[in-house]
Amino acid sequence: MEDLKLAKQLVKSLEMAMKYERMAQERYSREAIYSYDYDVKSLFKALVSEELKHERMLNAKKSAIMKDIARLEKANKTKAKK
Repeated sequence: MEDLKLAKQLVKSLEMAMKYERMAQERYSREAIYSYDYDVKSLFKALVSEELKHERMLNAKKSAIMKDIARLEKANKTKAKK
């Protein structure tokens, strides 16, 4: 049961991290829009791309953990029936 609790806490942490990744994407996008210098604009666009990669990585990890949670919950239900 402790593993299940830990997995659910990890999902919450990943969701919070993804929230901050999206906030950074929005911020960098705004900066890219309002930047007049080509190099600065390119930098902010590259930062948006990096934040998107981070978000995808976190989301993939969350998906894997959600599968583990489903497996653990199923195992707990099977134990409870016995």
